[in-house]
Amino acid sequence: METRNFAAALPPASARPDPPVRLRLSDGLLDATQAALRDGSGGVVESTVLWAGGALDGSTALVSHLLLPVFHSRRNYLTIPKQERVVLANFLRAEKLLVFADLHTHPHQAFLSEADRARPFSERDGFYAIVIPDFAIGEAAAGWRFYEARSGLWDDVEAAARVDGWPL
Repeated sequence: METRNFAAALPPASARPDPPVRLRLSDGLLDATQAALRDGSGGVVESTVLWAGGALDGSTALVSHLLLPVFHSRRNYLTIPKQERVVLANFLRAEKLLVFADLHTHPHQAFLSEADRARPFSERDGFYAIVIPDFAIGEAAAGWRFYEARSGLWDDVEAAARVDGWPL
């Protein structure tokens, strides 16, 4: 796993904000996310990254870290192996970070597929699955779709309602 920190200082460790979680993105995170997804997909396979950080208050989180896990993928399939999930969990615990979203690419349209719904990174209420179209070859944030976990279901939500300053 590769990690990238985009914040000079992190908020003190605290409880996860209550859903719906409002995200505040650290400077440079969005462009780095798009580049990592584009590079990881090579225009031919799905790729993934995670957004992690800490709670600023009871409803807002600072996304300070971009996590690039080891994954296996094909054009229409992606999985993070169990051993990599253990590495991720140990890192998050050691650094006192929380994961707020998994982001992954699709070959064409951005939508949450049946496979995505069946095997999400997390089903915790307030967790986001963000899907990026066209293997992330476009501009950062263009065409991204946000889905929020709520009681085991995934609701399509407006990014502007969940991310400070969206569209960026």
